[in-house]
Amino acid sequence: MSSSIYFTDIKNHILSHIRSAETSVKLAVSWLTDREIFALLLDKLSKSVAVSLVTRNDYLNNHSKALPWNDFIAAGGSLRFSRDGEQLHYKFILVDDAAVLCTSYNLTCFANGNNRENVMTFTEPAFVAQFVSEHVYLCSTLPLETQVASMQWAEVPEDLHGFYKGTIENDSRKQNPDF
Repeated sequence: MSSSIYFTDIKNHILSHIRSAETSVKLAVSWLTDREIFALLLDKLSKSVAVSLVTRNDYLNNHSKALPWNDFIAAGGSLRFSRDGEQLHYKFILVDDAAVLCTSYNLTCFANGNNRENVMTFTEPAFVAQFVSEHVYLCSTLPLETQVASMQWAEVPEDLHGFYKGTIENDSRKQNPDF
């Protein structure tokens, strides 16, 4: 039983946590736009590791050049979108139902270097069990996606245009070109 907290090198801690998975990765995150993290999830699926993701269905996650959610589904990934009015804000990643990583860091390239962030990992069984229960709850109340259609710019409220435009441009510039 252990716990750790880090304030630097956040993305590498996240990647390492996911890489350690042998049977399952369960994510509940506000945003996932980082192509390197996404590629690692696809790699885990190719190695018969179950991957379940709950995230927001908003323009940042689901515009025409966003991550290929249908490829994730086709690879065997389980995808659920949170509901309007009940959008996720927390970020946690369970590995093998034995370790949980909690973070302030959105899984976006925009977050990498733009904000002060933290990441905490825990293996204490009673603590981890609470996150397992939350993930079970989310999966039991949200429909499984089988085919995802990209959101259109016209669907974005005008007061969010600046946020999405700036965030997507910054995120695109910071993507690892190898992914």
